[in-house]
Amino acid sequence: MNRILIDADFYAVNRLERFVLENEKELGIKDEIDATMVFYNHQHVYKFLQIYLNEVKTCFIKIAQKEEFEILKKIQKLESKAFFLIYTDNPDLKDELLNFTTSPLWTQMTVASDSDTEVREMIKKVLLYCFTNELTIVEISGYPISIDSLLYIEADKTHRNYLRAITKDNECLVRGTISDVKKKIPNLLALGRGLLVDTNKIRRIEEDGLTLCFKQSLKKVKAPAGGLQKRVKRTQKTFKTNKIITLF
Repeated sequence: MNRILIDADFYAVNRLERFVLENEKELGIKDEIDATMVFYNHQHVYKFLQIYLNEVKTCFIKIAQKEEFEILKKIQKLESKAFFLIYTDNPDLKDELLNFTTSPLWTQMTVASDSDTEVREMIKKVLLYCFTNELTIVEISGYPISIDSLLYIEADKTHRNYLRAITKDNECLVRGTISDVKKKIPNLLALGRGLLVDTNKIRRIEEDGLTLCFKQSLKKVKAPAGGLQKRVKRTQKTFKTNKIITLF
């Protein structure tokens, strides 16, 4: 069976359920989903997963307080193959939630956000990945990375042998090396040893010549210094003349 679980507080669960049902209809996947179920208590969803672990295809969980991390740790131990998306609107929890992606369970996780547009979009992408073949996905060490929304990938400074993958509305940690990703996605531009960028999504290069800003996103990344300024300027010139090479 293909079940979708939604686990959050009362207000959040109603909003998430509405967005899920709207996307199910919009994407034409309702017939592929056996049930969309809501839970208002993390312990209840944990007990359900214990019994029906293999029947859950996707699980959306909202975390509001740090204390709720304990239930995530319990869910991790179940080793479910479902696609988990962990959501928070508490910016103080963003970094700690991100660390959960070092476990294969958390295959995707949103940044902190309470925007209806962003929350609905993240749900749509998860459903596209789980129930259709419409997203261009590359797996890095078993982690699905959406090429459609990928902005850049950089070596993580905290976790050895992990990379930080940044998309338009999300970021996650994936095990691997820059060279691994370069082999999987050869058209990414390498800037130094620790940064790969999708130049097709660059909006502008700032005056320092090394700060890249991306389309449809507030995200920026600093390219490493050391002989790279000319390469970045050439990229900037390419965009100014509209001679952009489509990467994917």
